[in-house]
Amino acid sequence: MVSLPQRMRKLQEKLLSIRLGSGALLLPKEVTRINLQFAAKIDGGHMGPRKFWRNELVRLKYHNPAVSMSVDRTAKAEDPATMSIHFSSLESAEESAAAEKVIKIDMKHRNNSEILEELIKATKAREAEPTEEDREEKRVLEEQKVASLAASKLSQEVRARVKREKELLEQARGDMGSQPA
Repeated sequence: MVSLPQRMRKLQEKLLSIRLGSGALLLPKEVTRINLQFAAKIDGGHMGPRKFWRNELVRLKYHNPAVSMSVDRTAKAEDPATMSIHFSSLESAEESAAAEKVIKIDMKHRNNSEILEELIKATKAREAEPTEEDREEKRVLEEQKVASLAASKLSQEVRARVKREKELLEQARGDMGSQPA
């Protein structure tokens, strides 16, 4: 079983990657909703949208909790894979239905980074800057990883030396038993 500190370090790395990875963008206030529609299977060019959903959309939602984000995976493989970005005009809240603007991005046969670039162009989103705490946590986790690798290498060397000594001892005992008295 993996030790508790190792599991905690893995969890901290995962949480840090959500805060800092690609897709950690701050959307403008005008963006009200994002809807993804693609097939559940990756055939027919739906691999990029799936990776975007699994990786970048998590970070987008983390940094933009007020923006509604939905995913529809009921499309067929031959159907288009689209992202709909809904904008509202901030001037008149009364005319919200008439003032809403929708931009559609075709995601089919594109990888997740291309889809992210299109989203940035369409929304003029800006990258979320890491805080000083995030930088410090990243540095500490890197130091722990280096120390862990060094300890693992040392442990392997010790186990190999003990195994070799045990083999030599067994060989010596075997040679003693075969000699005539």
